[in-house]
Amino acid sequence: MLVFANYFHAIDVFEGGKGRRSTPGTASLFATYSLSYLPSANCFFDEFVGAFIVILVVFAVTDKRNNPPAPGMVPVALFILILGIGAAFGMQTGYAVNPARDLGPRIMTAMMGYGRAVFNFRSQY
Repeated sequence: MLVFANYFHAIDVFEGGKGRRSTPGTASLFATYSLSYLPSANCFFDEFVGAFIVILVVFAVTDKRNNPPAPGMVPVALFILILGIGAAFGMQTGYAVNPARDLGPRIMTAMMGYGRAVFNFRSQY
């Protein structure tokens, strides 16, 4: 909300008028939207696989019985994980990976004038 409050004048200029909002347009500054060629099933699969890999690796590197990384290396391993997930799965659906990362910005943009379109753009709920 702070970013929106700071840039709402620039958003108005970009959108072509005061209070005009478009989805994905400037809504994509805050939430993630898939590319136009991607059907809903692929969007779900892309995010599911990315989230699954994150959970799998986090469990693997934090499990004491699984020969964990050297002390202090867990953050490095998680950084490499997130970097790899972003490089492999980020382009098509916007790199949300975790639904909680995307829900808050969608609720905020809906309240800031973008309306219901942030939730049902191209029927990709």
